[in-house]
Amino acid sequence: MLVKTSVKQSLLVGAVMFGSIVGAGFASGKEVWFYFAQFGWVCFPLIALAGLLLFILGYTFLEFGKRHGIETVQQMNNKLFGKYGIIGEIIFIFSNFILLSAMFAGANSLFDIVLSQGLYRFASVFTAVIAVVISWLGFSKMIKINLAVVPAMVLVIAGIFAYCLINANGFVVPLIDGSEQLISSVFFCILYVCSNLFFAGFIFARLGNEHSKKVNLFGSLIGSIFMVVCLIGMVISIYLNPYSSMSDMPLVYIASSASHLFGIITLIVVWIGIATTAVSLVYTISAWLQKYVHSFKLCSIAVCIICLIISGLGFGAIVSYFYPILGVFGIIFMLRMVFLERKLFLKRGKIVEK
Repeated sequence: MLVKTSVKQSLLVGAVMFGSIVGAGFASGKEVWFYFAQFGWVCFPLIALAGLLLFILGYTFLEFGKRHGIETVQQMNNKLFGKYGIIGEIIFIFSNFILLSAMFAGANSLFDIVLSQGLYRFASVFTAVIAVVISWLGFSKMIKINLAVVPAMVLVIAGIFAYCLINANGFVVPLIDGSEQLISSVFFCILYVCSNLFFAGFIFARLGNEHSKKVNLFGSLIGSIFMVVCLIGMVISIYLNPYSSMSDMPLVYIASSASHLFGIITLIVVWIGIATTAVSLVYTISAWLQKYVHSFKLCSIAVCIICLIISGLGFGAIVSYFYPILGVFGIIFMLRMVFLERKLFLKRGKIVEK
């Protein structure tokens, strides 16, 4: 019974890890092109590297949350940066505001495919309302709802991958021009992992606090495997449909090429991915603001209004210009956390020697 419970909890942790990073960029295929597919054949070993980094850093983040009993954003940043914790908080929350704005902009770009006459702009408002309502249900309910995206997303990617293989007319792989692009591709891979962990860091830390070391370890492994398999399937699908890379939503473009019904199903699943990530972000930012405003509901409404305004910049612009900057912030946060955990490991080792 204990073994079954442990396996179930590990699957839950892995699914939450995967579900937390499946936002507008990942679910639509835009991030996959930007961070991996544009670099050609080298993207496949890079995806393996991304999986390894997600496993190691994801587990470290979960254990960081467990070791320090992380319950709030302020607590997490104070542990990471000490007296400079407020600076970490500001960077962390600013980045989450940008990502939430990207989710709302992504919802608009997504529904622009099927709605006309400007009606697609209501998609971001609808997504914001859903995110607010679900965030009010509390952390445990939010986590359970977040799990809904995992099987749906995997099935859709599998369906798109199968369609592309069956109807393939060619396989177009971009070529890397020189060693500079090769170095850039490795940097982009690191940015991708660190930015995603940075955005979902509080959720991971809070989640790790609720589970055993063994569950956190296997959960991290499961989550990274989910991500690697899906990334590979998405990259191959884009290479088999090269025109899709010019779309803001490559996966939806491919699915719509297969059939109208499959396009609609994919659109709905991608939107679920956007919505679940938006829920996590609304919860994270509102939990931070609650310390100052005291009303979680008021905070969540204000957060969504601000991000709806920012989302007017457009999904493509936010991904292209802001994501790399936020990725650098993510690297700084990850390095700081690894450094702190390393000090703890060394301290434990000295105690054991004595």
